[in-house]
Amino acid sequence: MTETTHPTVRENVRPAYRHSFVASLLSLQVKATTLVVALTLSVTAVSSSYLLRSSLELARQDHEQSLTSLAGMLARAAAGPLARGDSASLHTLVEDVVDGRPLLYAIFTDPNGEELAAAVDGTSIDIERLRSTLSIDAITGRPVYRRLARNGPDYLDVRYPIQVDLDSTTTSETGEKSLLGYVQLGTQGNIWHHWMSNKLDLLIGIGVLAVGFAIPLGFLLVRRIISPLEGISTAMHRFSLGHLDVRSPVRRRDEIGHLALAFNLMADQHERTHERIIKLNTDLEMRVTQRTEQLRELAARDPVTGLYNRRHFKEMLERSFSEAIRYDKDLSCIMIDLDDFKAINDTYGHHTGDEVISLAATTITGELRTADNSARFGGDEFVILLPHTDEGRALVLAERIGQSFTEALASLLPQVNTGLSMGIASLESTQVVDAEALVQAADRALYQAKAEGKSRISVAGAGRKVG
Repeated sequence: MTETTHPTVRENVRPAYRHSFVASLLSLQVKATTLVVALTLSVTAVSSSYLLRSSLELARQDHEQSLTSLAGMLARAAAGPLARGDSASLHTLVEDVVDGRPLLYAIFTDPNGEELAAAVDGTSIDIERLRSTLSIDAITGRPVYRRLARNGPDYLDVRYPIQVDLDSTTTSETGEKSLLGYVQLGTQGNIWHHWMSNKLDLLIGIGVLAVGFAIPLGFLLVRRIISPLEGISTAMHRFSLGHLDVRSPVRRRDEIGHLALAFNLMADQHERTHERIIKLNTDLEMRVTQRTEQLRELAARDPVTGLYNRRHFKEMLERSFSEAIRYDKDLSCIMIDLDDFKAINDTYGHHTGDEVISLAATTITGELRTADNSARFGGDEFVILLPHTDEGRALVLAERIGQSFTEALASLLPQVNTGLSMGIASLESTQVVDAEALVQAADRALYQAKAEGKSRISVAGAGRKVG
């Protein structure tokens, strides 16, 4: 598997936010923990507020109901003395009630509101101011909150009727009763606050304990969620840097486990795809290389003879000449020309001319070694390059090529009368200074051979007839 990023670079690359203290305060761990604590506080505050309001309302109702019940019992107790006109019993009864209970006052009145007996907590209330606030029109049996002074405390007052049946000896079918008077009681309006203060302290304690447990528990709970997410994030980060073999180590059955499994499956598929792409790229590069070589070879070949063309021959000539100079080896060049080739085209046509050219090329390549190179230099000209070969061995090869061509032509194209004129030049015999000069020397030898009668071989100014 090919990795495009150096391992050292991968190991040293880390997200910048991990090194920022300010950014760490905004991390998901802190945010989630804060959210859990905030939710705990909110739920605790709302629940406590609701419970407190409900408790206050219940305490208030219980306080009002208790005062009303006390007034009813006192009215029933006072009915007898009031019916008999026993004022002493009324005074005794009212004093006992105020003395034995948390009451501010207790008053008995006749139906017109005239006071019959009264008792007050002298240290807590002004009786004269109290009398001025009481009204005969007050709704009986319903507690009412009153205030003696503008800035004074509230108190709870209830006025309850004292009644007896019209006929106490028989049961009245109509239930009619006779009104004997009223009993009026008062107590502190906020007496239940003392009870609620204890409850409030309890609720505050519960809230503090809830917050105290919520912070560590919330941190641990969120950490249990964030920790595997960090593992997945680290795996994804390393995977993005080129470590295609990295997988998430998270093994869970919840949504986070599903996320880790999805990442691992994606990484597996990506790695397989990456390997296929690399293989395809390798195959494609190999095919492109082969095709390029084929195209280069085709571009370097003559389409008629299959020999290298003149442009490619110049490249081979430069390399061979440089190698011969570097290693002090001889290098020979043979220039070959078909005699009277224009007459062949004019007499037999260009098709026959191409056949003669192809036959000459086949004859030349058939006589060469693997290290030798040949090319079509022009229309009817050929050139041969012979590394590590002196002019004597080049002459032997030239004679053999001429003889083979004559025999092949007589066998395949007996109607055509032509031959090969050749010129030979070697590096040691000519002492030329560059590769082009070596070809020019062979070319001059070729013209020397043609000038001496064609179908001949000329070497360094001397000529020899082929065959």
